Amino acid sequence: MTPRGRVPGPGMGRGGPPRFGKLSRMVEPALLYLLARDGKSHGYDLIARANELAICDTAVDAGAVYRSLRQIEDSGLVLSDWDTSRGGPARRDYEITPAGRTHLKAWVEMLRRRGQAMLEFSAAYDKLP
Repeated sequence: MTPRGRVPGPGMGRGGPPRFGKLSRMVEPALLYLLARDGKSHGYDLIARANELAICDTAVDAGAVYRSLRQIEDSGLVLSDWDTSRGGPARRDYEITPAGRTHLKAWVEMLRRRGQAMLEFSAAYDKLP
């Protein structure tokens, strides 16, 4: 048993590859980046493009994308409206706001700092006996 009484899963003592989680927090900056780069887009398209970014070691969870879109819209980082111009069901299109661009910039600055720290960590690891 592991902490919290969990049974070890793949990569947790069974010889499989290590599992580092889905990094679901990275969905927010990925969505903001995609909207800044590509403009207005709907959720399904954002999910496909987020997976192309390979921000996680697993596929981006659609539920996490839609939860994140609701949260960042509630925070004023994106706006949405319904597109009924196409055939079929209406789609909610999302668009980044100026506040969203500012928030994305803050994310990128933090990620650069964390990236440098990770490079230093891996270099220190390489020096271990």
